[in-house]
Amino acid sequence: MGTLIYGRTQEYHFDDRTLEHLRVVIVTRVRRNESFFLTWTAHQHQRAVTTTLWISASIPIVFHFSDGERVPLSREWLQRLTKSSYSSRGLVLTPEHAGRESHDSK
Repeated sequence: MGTLIYGRTQEYHFDDRTLEHLRVVIVTRVRRNESFFLTWTAHQHQRAVTTTLWISASIPIVFHFSDGERVPLSREWLQRLTKSSYSSRGLVLTPEHAGRESHDSK
């Protein structure tokens, strides 16, 4: 389980694969000095909890991975996440395989 440390004090936990995909999208946008929202829903204590962060180059962000090995990246997932990051809602974290079922069943 990896950790996204936001603004020096806030810690959010993601599996390493998800965190690596978020890192690629976030770093790409921040390098361009582009700010955006990042939103995800997690289940805590049998409740769905939605969190939204304002991602900006002026706010420190650290990506800490629990496993030292690099995870393979999914080009399709990166493209969906990147496209989402440019929408008015910002980067909405969706599961890696979201949307595949509708394409496969046609």
